[in-house]
Amino acid sequence: GMQHGNTERILKGWDMLEEDIKRITSFVKEFLDFAKGRTPRVTLIDPNRPARKVVSLFRETARLKGITILEDIQEEMPYALMDEEAIHTCLANLVSNALDACEISDKANRSVTLTTRNKDGKLVYEVVDDGAGMDYEIKKKIFTNFFSTKGAEKGTGLGLLTTRKIVQEHGGKV
Repeated sequence: GMQHGNTERILKGWDMLEEDIKRITSFVKEFLDFAKGRTPRVTLIDPNRPARKVVSLFRETARLKGITILEDIQEEMPYALMDEEAIHTCLANLVSNALDACEISDKANRSVTLTTRNKDGKLVYEVVDDGAGMDYEIKKKIFTNFFSTKGAEKGTGLGLLTTRKIVQEHGGKV
C-alpha cells in the first residue's frame, strides 16, 4: 500500500512540476519577445484583415463561455502600412482581455465587439466589452510591467504593455 501511495504522490508532483515549467517557459518566451521586440515587418495591408482574423480566432472560445463576439467593420478601409502580425497580437490581447472581463461578470448577455473605423484619415481599432470594469487603482497600473488582474496561472501582465509598445511603433496611441 505504502509503495503505491508514494508513486501516486510522485506522479502528482511531477505533473505539477511539468505545469510550472510550461508556465515559466511561456512567460520567459513572452518576456523575451517583449524585451527584444520583433523587427517590424511592415507591408501595405487591408486594416480589416487582422481584425476579422482575430474575431474568428476567438469565436469558439467566446461561444463556449456564453459570450457573443461581434465585429463592426467599416468596409473599404484605405490600405495602411502596418506590421500585420503585430497588429494581430494587439487586437488578440485586447479581445482576450475583454473576454476575461466578461467571464468574471455576472451580467446575463455579455458581448465583445471589435470595431474598425477611419476617423478623419486616422485608423481606429476599438474593442468594447460589457464585462467587469476596472477601478481607478487598476487603471493606474495597467501599463506597468507584470501587472495582471488574472492571477499567476492566467496573466503575465505583458499583454497591454506589448500592445502599447506595438501601437506606439506604428505612430499611434492607446
